[in-house]
Amino acid sequence: MSNPSSPASSSSSAAAQEHRLQEEETQNLHHRHHQEVAAGIVIPFPPSSSEADQAHDDKDAELSPPRCEWEFRLAATVPTTALPGASDAIGSVDFDPTGCLLATGGIARKIRMYDVASMLLLDSAGSGGARAAGPAACICAPAKLSSVRWRPGGAASSSVVGCGDYDGVVTEYDVERGVASWERDEHAGRRVWSLDYAPGAAMAASGSDDRTAHVWDPRAPSGGLATARAGGAVLCVEFDPSGAPHLAVGSADSRAVVYDVRALGRGAVARMDGHARAVTYVRWAGPGPARRVVTSAADGTHRLWEWGGASAAEAGVEVAGAREVRSYSGHASARSFVGMGVWRGAGLVASGSESNHVFVYDLRWAKPIWVHPFFASHGHGGAHGPVTTGPEQVDTGGGFVSAVAWRQGSHTDDDLNGGALVAGGSDGVLKVFTCRRRREAAGDDVAHGRLL
Repeated sequence: MSNPSSPASSSSSAAAQEHRLQEEETQNLHHRHHQEVAAGIVIPFPPSSSEADQAHDDKDAELSPPRCEWEFRLAATVPTTALPGASDAIGSVDFDPTGCLLATGGIARKIRMYDVASMLLLDSAGSGGARAAGPAACICAPAKLSSVRWRPGGAASSSVVGCGDYDGVVTEYDVERGVASWERDEHAGRRVWSLDYAPGAAMAASGSDDRTAHVWDPRAPSGGLATARAGGAVLCVEFDPSGAPHLAVGSADSRAVVYDVRALGRGAVARMDGHARAVTYVRWAGPGPARRVVTSAADGTHRLWEWGGASAAEAGVEVAGAREVRSYSGHASARSFVGMGVWRGAGLVASGSESNHVFVYDLRWAKPIWVHPFFASHGHGGAHGPVTTGPEQVDTGGGFVSAVAWRQGSHTDDDLNGGALVAGGSDGVLKVFTCRRRREAAGDDVAHGRLL
């Protein structure tokens, strides 16, 4: 029998006591964990190595301070031609596939077309922000226009422009003759909010107040159509620009979804839930190992989503939800359509704002990298982010930036084929900006590779 006072006995007793303490501590931790879960406070377990690897690049970008690697210049301003008291709000702007022509549409019931090169020449001549000449051509429409899109397709890519209007009609116009070539009463008189063409114009889609998105073949406008239904008015549609058979749809029920157009009846292949209010714009963010989409909503945020959509689309199964990579805020958007566009080659997002500013975000950072006051006329203009606007900073004049679009040029070119950003206002004013990557930033990209 061991003596309780012997060293061996004391060591054994101490070890047993330590073991009991460890068991009690473990039990206490489990008890506290259950209490926290019951109270709604959950302590997450460390992610698996694969999850950590997947989030590593995003975390690195998020933790680094936002910086503007671009030089923006106001190249030209086109003043409104509306009479005092008349509305000339611009609702939609779009570059043709060649980047040579720009079309605008809006409340004035006119499609105006501008020569982009002449606008950019004003900037190269050192007269940045100068007033540009009027439109090169103008087509009168029978109703207010909500969406304008150039029809792609080889040599004819700059000769046909499509539009959706407030009367629920989709019309294509022959630009050279200035007349309608065909029209479809797509949505039984309910307002068409959005129109888009697939690459090569093999398909077209429209979204409407009737809570549907229609898909049809524009080469046979009298043919049938396929329909996808939403829980609210369909406010935006866009085909995957890579040529994949995907259509992104955003609606007033605060949801965005992606369909495989080969099987609309099977339901969505990806769902994006997270916005608090109506999704007003949806744009594809460019190629990559995962499908990526940027959405914009009336909750004052843009959001970047991704999912491994290719295999799901091929299998024809519904995906529970896309992963939200990042949320972008700073602009004001609660009551009006303010426009949103993605320059896919450069990883930049532009939008308007109810504060009457143009905002540019880099997909890597949640805050804007460049902000331009739309009511000012500065050659270089704008502030380098982060800049945040709140309700107290909204322009009291009532104007706001209502439409934006990028020219999808190369982000490394030093000539007129480089990037260009156009923005239209609720006052009918149109502004064109050039954007060039700073040389030191381009050097960093070559040395380290660009993280998006």
